[in-house]
Amino acid sequence: MGLDSVEFVLGVEEAFQLAIPDADAERMLTPRDVVEYISARLGPVSSRVCLEQRAFYRLRRAVVRVFGVPRSQVLPTTRWEDLLPPGDRKHHWLLVHQATGTPPWPSLTFWRHRFPSSVETVGGTAAHLAEVAAGALRGDEGLTRDQIERTVRTLMREHLGVKEFDWNDQFVRDLNVD
Repeated sequence: MGLDSVEFVLGVEEAFQLAIPDADAERMLTPRDVVEYISARLGPVSSRVCLEQRAFYRLRRAVVRVFGVPRSQVLPTTRWEDLLPPGDRKHHWLLVHQATGTPPWPSLTFWRHRFPSSVETVGGTAAHLAEVAAGALRGDEGLTRDQIERTVRTLMREHLGVKEFDWNDQFVRDLNVD
């Protein structure tokens, strides 16, 4: 298994909050194999959970608790620059991360620690977390196949640079992943 494959498997483990033994990882030859494996490991879904909504509530609760911002001021359209106290943005962003308890977390840009455009609002951050931190947001309800596929698609783009693929493409042969 090459470095790209290892990073992808680590990303899958982090996103879904589960450990994947090496022997199981080696048997995952296609993206469909990854989705099937995760579906089997997480078990049946008892109800459909909106991960984006759950992420938003978790973010709002964190901001209210950590910074004392009134709950009514934390909306999906609210910009982080309007919520976080001025000064030491990187530290305040880390506090929000710790308070939400979601392992994958968007990084601030290097230049002046700005928020990337995709996560500059609370709603944008919730959407991002719904895609990359499904395991941390699912609770005991499980995930639908669609939620699992969406997360695997995002992980393939972020970790492997693969944007277009068929679920039956083989990682090594068709997608040139080592």
